[in-house]
Amino acid sequence: MIKYFLLLLSTISLLSCSKNNGKTDDKVLPVITLSSPTNGQTFTAGTTINIVAAISDNNKLAEIHVHISNNATGQLVADIHRYPNASVYTLNETFQVQAGINYTIRVLAIDTSGNHETQTVTILVN
Repeated sequence: MIKYFLLLLSTISLLSCSKNNGKTDDKVLPVITLSSPTNGQTFTAGTTINIVAAISDNNKLAEIHVHISNNATGQLVADIHRYPNASVYTLNETFQVQAGINYTIRVLAIDTSGNHETQTVTILVN
């Protein structure tokens, strides 16, 4: 009986000392399919644009960031954060463009393992 108890205790000890401390060995990047707007697309000042993307991961998405910046100055104009905690997320955000400013829109997806992917488009405003 003591032999079985020692075997059980050894097994529990070995299982609790795993190398990854509960983290997965996930190296798969999230996938972002940014459908709107398209790179180089031109808009009229005052137009509200839709930022639409299908985002997925083989496990779970932890964070989605949308950074909209002024191309000329690099100034961050909008910073949107979403926390889907799901394997699939549909991004659908709106933003109104101003005259004389061209924008860079960067969508960043981070999964629960810390893997990240980015898609970037530049839009023009007349």
